Amino acid sequence: MNRTFVRTVMAAAVAAAIALPGAASADSDRIAKLYEAAKKEGEVIFYTTGRKAYNKKFSKFWKEKFPEVKLKILRKNSGKLIQTFAAEMAAGKPRPDVISVSVPYMAEIWLQKGLYAPYKPATFDKIDPGLRDPDGNYISRTVFLLLGAYNTNLIKDPSTLPKKFKDLLDPKWSKQLLSAHPETAGSSRTFYATMVHNNLAGGWDFLKELGKQDLFYTRGNSAAARMIVAGERPLAVAISSHNIVVAMDKGQAIKWYAYEDGAIVNHSPMGILKTATHPNAAKLLMEWTFSVEGQNQLARWGRQWGVVKGAESPKGMPSLDKFNMVIPDLKFMIKGQKEFLDKFGDVMGKRG
Repeated sequence: MNRTFVRTVMAAAVAAAIALPGAASADSDRIAKLYEAAKKEGEVIFYTTGRKAYNKKFSKFWKEKFPEVKLKILRKNSGKLIQTFAAEMAAGKPRPDVISVSVPYMAEIWLQKGLYAPYKPATFDKIDPGLRDPDGNYISRTVFLLLGAYNTNLIKDPSTLPKKFKDLLDPKWSKQLLSAHPETAGSSRTFYATMVHNNLAGGWDFLKELGKQDLFYTRGNSAAARMIVAGERPLAVAISSHNIVVAMDKGQAIKWYAYEDGAIVNHSPMGILKTATHPNAAKLLMEWTFSVEGQNQLARWGRQWGVVKGAESPKGMPSLDKFNMVIPDLKFMIKGQKEFLDKFGDVMGKRG
């Protein structure tokens, strides 16, 4: 996907809030009708990789707004959630009505398997086409960026931070870097696979050199953020932006930085399953999520950027047009996953 096109479209989608005549009423009308239908079903089951703190706020809000439709959330990290869902499908007993996972290419895999029941919320046409299936099988719930991070106690002068990816190869960063491993962290798989596919900094050749820097690996992005805060290593190659911002909100010793040659976008496609046993409640969940209210709440709770035009940016973060964004190619992400991970292990010299 052309990077200039991505920046232009995404900037328009998340520019400062614009009044959308009729949008709020359209959202409200649909939500009211769906709530009445969902009451008869009584609950909705949602599988997600969203942070626990976010899910707690979401559950409390939902209970107050839709008291007669119970929201049941199963939260796991990407790898475990995908395994759980796959096991349920294999047993012929899938539980979720709606699923969202921060390994975006899984949405394309599930689409190819015919698992989705298409649904277009009222705001569908106000979402960047690069972040939704054209038929409404899935829509990216929010977006976040994969940014560098550093411990502010160990690195006092931000001007010494890497400006471009190749700056990570400087000998001063030897045994100073950490990263979540792509075998166990979906966001890191997106990051490194996009580096390869887009040939950022030289793709595999760059990663071969980066592997010589003796990286320390964590299993997930939240663990990577914790390790930076603890001072285990001063610098992270890339961490999900919301993990960094949440830690910053707590006054912890961590800040983000962006690479001039690309801020890789990650997102969590969300869709209703054909096997949903609470279809109206599932539509209610989708409709509210992509309403103006829903998108603004997600930005506040999850510290990610909304995908609907006019949605808020996370507090304290620049608008997306301030970054040199790169959106991953989901179809590329599907191809040769095992081969990619095997080569990553060989090239980078370690496995998770």
